[in-house]
Amino acid sequence: YMNKTYSMSIRVSQEELERLKLAAKIEEYSSYSEFVRRTVLKEAEKILSNKYYNEHGKEKKWKID
Repeated sequence: YMNKTYSMSIRVSQEELERLKLAAKIEEYSSYSEFVRRTVLKEAEKILSNKYYNEHGKEKKWKID
């Protein structure tokens, strides 16, 4: 079994890009793209967990790598 990776792109304004870079620097991420990836995955985990809880009445943890 091989882990396959995918690439995505997002459109941001220059101001938004600068804010992302600054936040990544403050949080000591190696790059702003890594900051974006990890932040989006954390938010996705919250959304999925809340949906699962609302449907099943119990918590479920989602794996984030």
